[in-house]
Amino acid sequence: MSIRDRRRLAASALGPLIGIVIALTIGGLTGAALGTAAWWICRRLLRADPDRAERLAASRLAPGWPWALDLIAAGMRAGAPFPQAVFAVANAERGAMGERLARFAQAIRLGATAAEAAHELGRLPGVDRLAGQLDRSSDSGAAIAGGLELLAASLRAERRLQTEARAGRAAVALIGPLCLCFLPAFVIAGIGPVVFGIVADTVLAGR
Repeated sequence: MSIRDRRRLAASALGPLIGIVIALTIGGLTGAALGTAAWWICRRLLRADPDRAERLAASRLAPGWPWALDLIAAGMRAGAPFPQAVFAVANAERGAMGERLARFAQAIRLGATAAEAAHELGRLPGVDRLAGQLDRSSDSGAAIAGGLELLAASLRAERRLQTEARAGRAAVALIGPLCLCFLPAFVIAGIGPVVFGIVADTVLAGR
């Protein structure tokens, strides 16, 4: 059994164990209810998400991914076959990106189609489009290079739109706190004196 499987087994057993301990400690229907609630909460918090680590890793690599595609396209325009160009970029990139590119190129060199080898790139953006372009343009290096450049430009544009959308959502989210900060001051400084003046005039007029 691998370390990951052991951790997953321990996490799955922790919830029932906590629930039983709480139920036995408190006792009665209250203990049973609180134990069940504790077990459910632990189960929700410790529920395994096998794709979470890959999503986080891909999001960290995403900014450099279009540049890698441009470098591969440049290598192919210089006359290198696709796997050789990918290996060259993998050696230059090193790190996680280089490892993924090297595995991807090795799978294609061993005879896999781009669609079959795409899983080696993980959840990097545009991987499905890359595989489709490669499988459709396998007979033309120039077409592959042009497709890679177009894909890199498209990924940059999509990332720019996502960044602008996140900035817009952040601006909208800030409106509420800003209103809570400035509204009391506006009421005190702007409306307060007017209301005080009206009340004072009314009191003086009644005398």
